[in-house]
Amino acid sequence: MRHIIVGGSIAGLSAAKKIKEINPEDEVIVISDEREKPYAKMSLPYLLSGELTMENFYLSIPSGVKILLNKKVVKIDPNKRSVITDSNEEFSYDKLLIASGAHPHIPEIPGSTLPSVFSVRNLEDIERIKNRIKEAKEKRAILSGAGLVNMEIGDALFKIGIPVTYVVHSNRLLSQIIDGEASKIVEKRLSKRGIEILKGENIEEVEEKNGITYATLESGKVLKGSCVIFGKGVRANIDFLKGTKIKTNRGIIVNEHLETNARDIYAAGDVVESKDIVYGDMRMHALWPVAVEQGKIAGANMAGMKLIYPGDVSRNILTVFGMTIFTGGLSREDKFDIYRKFENGEYRKIILKDGKLKGFIFIGEVNNPGVYIHIMKNEIEVERFKSSLLHGTVSYSDLHLLG
Repeated sequence: MRHIIVGGSIAGLSAAKKIKEINPEDEVIVISDEREKPYAKMSLPYLLSGELTMENFYLSIPSGVKILLNKKVVKIDPNKRSVITDSNEEFSYDKLLIASGAHPHIPEIPGSTLPSVFSVRNLEDIERIKNRIKEAKEKRAILSGAGLVNMEIGDALFKIGIPVTYVVHSNRLLSQIIDGEASKIVEKRLSKRGIEILKGENIEEVEEKNGITYATLESGKVLKGSCVIFGKGVRANIDFLKGTKIKTNRGIIVNEHLETNARDIYAAGDVVESKDIVYGDMRMHALWPVAVEQGKIAGANMAGMKLIYPGDVSRNILTVFGMTIFTGGLSREDKFDIYRKFENGEYRKIILKDGKLKGFIFIGEVNNPGVYIHIMKNEIEVERFKSSLLHGTVSYSDLHLLG
C-alpha cells in the first residue's frame, strides 16, 4: 500500500513513523515544498537569536520513509487518487494525508512586496531577515502585530542588540491569549527594556529609500528601520484543494478519525480544524504537541486502525523578554468563577466552571505546566485544589488524591 503525505511537518513525520511501525512494508512518501529537509519551525526565533545552531535544528526522518523536497503539491484528484506537483509530476496513492500546515498573512498594502517586508514562515525568511539587518543603514526592526510569533521574533532581535518597535492595532499586546490586566504587566516589562510600543495603529504603506525602510502608520506617523515583519495571524495552506470535494472552512474539516469527507484522505496539524474540548466547537490548534498527536492518530488510521481523536485545548507557553507566559482555554474571558493573584510583578488567573478548570493565565513560573493541560483535557473537578492551581503549584500527586 502506498501512503502519500503532503507536507514535511511534524504532523506528517509523526504519521509516517506510525504507519511504518504498524505496517513496515507499506510505502510512505512525504512531499515537501521546502528546499531543506524537515525542521522544527517553532525553533526559527532561536536560530535568529543564535540560541540554536543548525546542528540541532533538523528533525529525524523515520526509517524507510522517502522525502521528496522542493516539490509543491498544486492539485489533488480524489477520483484518480493522485496528487500533482508544480512541475507536473503525478503521484498515485492508496491513502493520503494532508499536513500542509499554515502560512502567515501579509496584508496587501503599498510596498508589501518589497524585499524589506517579511513574515516568518521558514528558514529562508530568517536568513533574509539577518541579511537585511546586517546590510541596512538603520538597524531598528518594525514589527506589525504583537502576537505569539512576533513576540518571539522581537525577543530574538532584542537579544542580538536590534532595537524593536511594535505596531499594534488593538489596545493591548498578545490580545488573542491574555486579558487586559496581563497585558499591562507584559507592556510594562517591555517598556523597561526600551521596547517601543505603538497601540491603536496600523501600517498603511512601506517604502524603501537609500537602504532605509519607512513605514507610514494610520496616524500619519512615519517609522524608519531596517525591515518590517508582519505577524498578524496565520492561514491554512488549503488553496490547492480548490475544485475538489474536500470540505474546508478556515482549515480542513475532519471527522473523529481525522479523515476528511473524501474517502481515504486524512488531515493533521496546523491545516486542520479539530474539536476544542473547552470551547466545544471546531478550531485550529497551531501547536506542536497537537500536531504530533494528530499525526500519530491519522497515521494509525491510515494503516488500518480506527483510533478516535478526542480533541484538544488551546494553550501557549513562551518565554520572552525575561518572563514566562503560560495561557490556556478561556484565558481572555471574565466569566464563570474568576480567581486572580498579583504578586511581585507576576500575574495569575484561573477560571473555573462547576469546579472544572476552563482557562488560565500565568505570567511567572508554573511548577508543572502539563498538569494544567491534563486537567482541562480530562475535565477533572478541581475545586478543592483551586488555591494550588492559582499559585501554580498543583501537581500530578494532587490529582491522585481525587481518586
